[in-house]
Amino acid sequence: MARQSKRSGIVENGLELIHRNGFSASGVAAIAEAAGAPKGSFYNHFKSKDDFGNTVLNRYFEDVRSALIETLHEKDRPALTRLRNYFGRLRDYNGQSNFTRGCLIGNISAEVSAVSEPTRQNLGKLLAEWSASLAKCLEDGQRDGSVRSDVDASTLGRLLLDAWQGALLRAKVERSPAALNSFIDVLLPQLIEKAVDHDI
Repeated sequence: MARQSKRSGIVENGLELIHRNGFSASGVAAIAEAAGAPKGSFYNHFKSKDDFGNTVLNRYFEDVRSALIETLHEKDRPALTRLRNYFGRLRDYNGQSNFTRGCLIGNISAEVSAVSEPTRQNLGKLLAEWSASLAKCLEDGQRDGSVRSDVDASTLGRLLLDAWQGALLRAKVERSPAALNSFIDVLLPQLIEKAVDHDI
């Protein structure tokens, strides 16, 4: 039981360290120290730093998945409302760190040359699940006529996630929500809402 507790501590504290400083800049010794554990104990729980990195990514995605479920799966709300609420929630979360951290998945994706092939594949799997969840909500909007249907929902889901990750990078640079606000208020409706025909 103590062994599992030590492992959990390394994961949680290591996640915090990597999210703040980056994957490449966070050495094994610093990760262990952040958890109050000796460096040697790190390898009692993880085969390598990349093995640890995958564990941290999967742990981080548990929170991503929870946010997706709590917002995008609210079937009593219109799809467009769910999508705005979801990205608004992410914006507020990033505001808690003054927009300095961005998304751990996006951050490590930007460092992909520094990670192993299994980690790269895991990043791809997590991004695919994320965009697929967005696509399911977009499909609901296509069925009720509020979301454009000239582009398939899967493509729209990927575009939304890619654009959001780009906006997060700019928000990190500027330490400002401006790029995220523009995404939510300008890009999101322009990209996905069905055009309304106006009689002249």
